Amino acid sequence: MRISNKFRQRIFRGKPEDTLPKKIHHKRIYILPTKRGWVFLASLLLMLVVSINYALSLGYALCFLLTGLFAATLIETYKNLAGIGIDSIQSKNVFAGDKAEFNIEMTSGVSSRHDIEVFTADATGVCSIDANAKSYCHLVVDAQKRGSLALGRLTLKSRYPLGLWYTWCYLHTPAAAIVYPKPESNPPPLPSSATDNDGDKNTQERSGDVAGLRNYQEGDSPSHIAWKSVARGQGLLVKMFEDNQLGGEVMLSQQATNHIEVESQLARLCAWVLEAENTQTHYAMSLSDSQLELNIGEVHKKRALESLALHGLAT
Repeated sequence: MRISNKFRQRIFRGKPEDTLPKKIHHKRIYILPTKRGWVFLASLLLMLVVSINYALSLGYALCFLLTGLFAATLIETYKNLAGIGIDSIQSKNVFAGDKAEFNIEMTSGVSSRHDIEVFTADATGVCSIDANAKSYCHLVVDAQKRGSLALGRLTLKSRYPLGLWYTWCYLHTPAAAIVYPKPESNPPPLPSSATDNDGDKNTQERSGDVAGLRNYQEGDSPSHIAWKSVARGQGLLVKMFEDNQLGGEVMLSQQATNHIEVESQLARLCAWVLEAENTQTHYAMSLSDSQLELNIGEVHKKRALESLALHGLAT
């Protein structure tokens, strides 16, 4: 008989349908003996057989005492997990190639909690919580590529106090971090179509004196090429200018990057967004699936980077 999707979701929590805050109750908790617990049970069974065979009164007493201890640890292991509150899951957006950190805020209730393991398929953390207090469990996940990085299904697990039982529960929320494209290293200057605050053209030739030369990169303006160096056989070199003039306006677009591959376009646009913020250049951005009006600041920067991160991806 096939298991219904609703029953499977209740047992395994495969979909991110949980909302926070959430308190762990008995319907979510599972408990089984550990390997040590099974060995302990086998030892008790052997002890009982020997006591029966040889009529050992002290053997009976010790066997029943240890059996009571085994049952008592089941309750303690269960209580170590039951009643924990998951109040929030916070994350910071990162660039591709960095590590995304998720901070899970947990509360203990009236009793303290010991050695709670919190893990996903890609990260593991351990925390303890004092009574009537809160604590944070930190999970670090590698951000391999741009887009939305979902935390995935959380598993809370405990073997406290003696490791004879282990109890666990699942929690699956839509918590995710946004992974921005990795900025292109050593990108060309901002597009030369920038205008200053008076409405005049603000090309790179006006940005300052020549500060040096660097190797040519795809997308560099031909007007910035050091043609005298080319004539001397030194290869394609591009003039670098001092950034004496800040401000102005610029329009960023995929076409302006002069790249064909989308990922290369986004990497260059990401670097340009950071450069525009550093030089206080107001910028607009045009992508095939989104448009940003002319602006500057942290909010505008975040919107621009998120647009680049999610470009062409299903949300």
